[in-house]
Amino acid sequence: MRYAIVSDIHGNLEALTAVLHEIDRLGVERVICLGDLVCYGADSLECVRRSSAWEIVISGDWDAAMVDHDPASWNSTLNRHIEYVRGEIQQAADSKLLLETIKSFLPFHVESGIHFVHGTPDNPREWIFPEDVYDSAKLNRIAGQFDDVCFCGHAHINGVFRRSGKSEWSFTEPKPGEAYGIRQASKTIVTVGSVGQPRDDNPGASFVTLKGDCVTFHRIEYDVEAAADKIRANPDIDNMYGDRLIYGR
Repeated sequence: MRYAIVSDIHGNLEALTAVLHEIDRLGVERVICLGDLVCYGADSLECVRRSSAWEIVISGDWDAAMVDHDPASWNSTLNRHIEYVRGEIQQAADSKLLLETIKSFLPFHVESGIHFVHGTPDNPREWIFPEDVYDSAKLNRIAGQFDDVCFCGHAHINGVFRRSGKSEWSFTEPKPGEAYGIRQASKTIVTVGSVGQPRDDNPGASFVTLKGDCVTFHRIEYDVEAAADKIRANPDIDNMYGDRLIYGR
């Protein structure tokens, strides 16, 4: 069975639509989402609606804020944005269903020795970045939170971290279309990148597919300008969130 693993859609319906089209073309049987469907983009509500068709959806920190917003955990700019999207949900004709959908998102999912999480198993707001390959203490701490393999979102950057032995880590910057083994080391962490807000200087929507013990990374072109223009046309969303789409930052 082939899985598609998507994450960090962030209200970008144009990117999500392109990714779902590619997932259909590839004949993927299951979709697992690692969270953060909302905020930044102009179509948070529609992205949540689309998620109801997926088998597993993990709650991201932005998703959780739609249900239980703690202003002390966010800065003033992000608090305003969260309240705007919460207001959109409350005013929607299907508000109850949208909230029920978000509340149904899982804190994590585990199967076949693989953990699926938003940030890390212990903390949905913890990032794993490529430079963490030099911080073995951090990666070893995180590795102690899962069995063999962990798929993460949140960082908006894709990569494969492998531990050889008990402490030595390596990092692979994956190439789109190439398959990478996930059980070739004592522990493996895969960061899947972002569908709707990539931040690795590549504007293409990022997702991965998993078949057996191999993960393949995908980058999909979509109408970035259309997604950015929607944001710029909305006075309640900072233009920065649209501008950065163009450069993948």
